[in-house]
Amino acid sequence: MTRHGDATSNGLTLPSTSSIKIEAAFKCDNCRRLSIGSTIGIERDMTGAANSPNWWDARPITWTPHVIGGKEFADVPEHIASAADEAYKCRSINALRGSILLARGVVEATAKERGIDKGMLHAKIEALHAQGDIRGFTRDAAHELRFLGNDMAHGDFINDVDNDDADAVLDVMTEILSEVYQGPARVNRMKAKRQAKE
Repeated sequence: MTRHGDATSNGLTLPSTSSIKIEAAFKCDNCRRLSIGSTIGIERDMTGAANSPNWWDARPITWTPHVIGGKEFADVPEHIASAADEAYKCRSINALRGSILLARGVVEATAKERGIDKGMLHAKIEALHAQGDIRGFTRDAAHELRFLGNDMAHGDFINDVDNDDADAVLDVMTEILSEVYQGPARVNRMKAKRQAKE
């Protein structure tokens, strides 16, 4: 990112009496699109300093718009893969509850796609294991995902969630998709390639 023009400030002093928020336009060296970079400066150092490239390099910058990062899931049915991708996008902008609830929904949708449409999520996870779609420890991890998202799924938002919670849930969701869809598809491609050579 290359700074594009002078830095500006809205003139509002932050809770620390000597700190002030400043921002500047930056142009991406790759795609040439503009983003806004924001950082915190010290008022007494602002004269000319904010417009020095070295001054910006020395401070953390937050970006607007936020970088939104999803994840592709090859070999997963599109309606499930798109929801899993959206769970990762939520996580990338720190919409933690959204990422957890979507991941929980992806596990349930996976069970339904595998013909398991009866009972609560607990029963669906057990059935995924019983019919050989997921391993035992993946079943246990899926139940932990279920516990974490259960209150939120029923409108109870009393307990806080943190980054580690969201990351753990996404890891479990990804493992389930790998075991149910991606792993078998990978093996089938390898087998087909070998058989084509015989």
